[in-house]
Amino acid sequence: MLVADDDAQLLRLIARLLRVAGMEVEAVASARAALERLSNAKFDLVLSDLFAPEMSGTTLAAAARRLDPALPIVIVSGHPDGQGAIEDRSLQFVCKPFSNDALLDLVRELIELRAERSAPLSRRSVR
Repeated sequence: MLVADDDAQLLRLIARLLRVAGMEVEAVASARAALERLSNAKFDLVLSDLFAPEMSGTTLAAAARRLDPALPIVIVSGHPDGQGAIEDRSLQFVCKPFSNDALLDLVRELIELRAERSAPLSRRSVR
């Protein structure tokens, strides 16, 4: 999983939370750095801040989706009206402050859905 946030303290907090939950995390301090990593590696999910100085989370999401159309993307923002700024309804929105459990549940669910969608038909579970 790739986490991008220009707030160093929040970046460390989210990365640690996800790592303690057993997830592999690469943390970068900007959306531009995240896009560079996405160009060179595969990730199960991207979590990014909505408003970043050099590139917004939605701009990063659009570029990431060109590289991997099925990539789950979570956008985090401290602005309560941030969700209204997101035109792409396939993006997941999390408002700060957030519950650690709620964030973990969302991330796990999205990674599980991605794994199910990419599994061969013979291995998919029927619900």
